[in-house]
Amino acid sequence: MRCLLDKVVARYTLTGLLKLAEGAAMTREELFSLDLFVRAESISLRLYMAPSSARVLQRLVELPRYSTIVRRFRERVGVVFPTRYYKRWARRLRNYSFGREDTAVLALATFATNEEATILGMHFVATYDQPLINNWTVQEESLRARLETMRRDVPDPYCDALLPQVLRPEQIVL
Repeated sequence: MRCLLDKVVARYTLTGLLKLAEGAAMTREELFSLDLFVRAESISLRLYMAPSSARVLQRLVELPRYSTIVRRFRERVGVVFPTRYYKRWARRLRNYSFGREDTAVLALATFATNEEATILGMHFVATYDQPLINNWTVQEESLRARLETMRRDVPDPYCDALLPQVLRPEQIVL
């Protein structure tokens, strides 16, 4: 099973790790994001992030306060990259009232792969963006039908792409 962390959940996980190391109090979102990060290993859930999040972390790793935390995070969270049908799916998602950033995350969750190109898509998207979750929930059946239509016209392995579940970190259970 695979899960794409949106940029906010990735940030909450990192700040949670930092606060844990410093003995500081965490917010509810940091606790739940950190809980998902820790639970992922025991429930065989592989975590991923978008390339844009990885670029931000690349800059943070050079700062002494963050270097150890970022390295620990990167050991457990991979980066996914858009595949051939990412842009086409993103254009279709825009027709369902998703914003630019939401579209990018959702398209990655459906049409992305790792550096080794051994995976396609995600089973979950972890987000705290309630409008995104709400719109996804309302549009999910229409999106499923739209993806099914698109899948008929694309070659292997892209014809196997599936829609992810879009959930808050604390809702992701296996």
